[in-house]
Amino acid sequence: MCEQCLDENGKFSPKNLFYKDIVKKVGREEEGIRYKFREIVKCQGCLKCELSCPEGAIKPVKLEN
Repeated sequence: MCEQCLDENGKFSPKNLFYKDIVKKVGREEEGIRYKFREIVKCQGCLKCELSCPEGAIKPVKLEN
């Protein structure tokens, strides 16, 4: 939760696809970081977010039709 992915300068995520919100974790809710899946068409697939994450918390997922 270093929040570098929330920077809007485009260095981390060129399209600013991460945001802070409430997330569910094993029976409780807490503040966390989410991905804007509804805006996934904006994702360039560059993996800059995964490579830039100092905590290794971001892992790409493969979407299949």
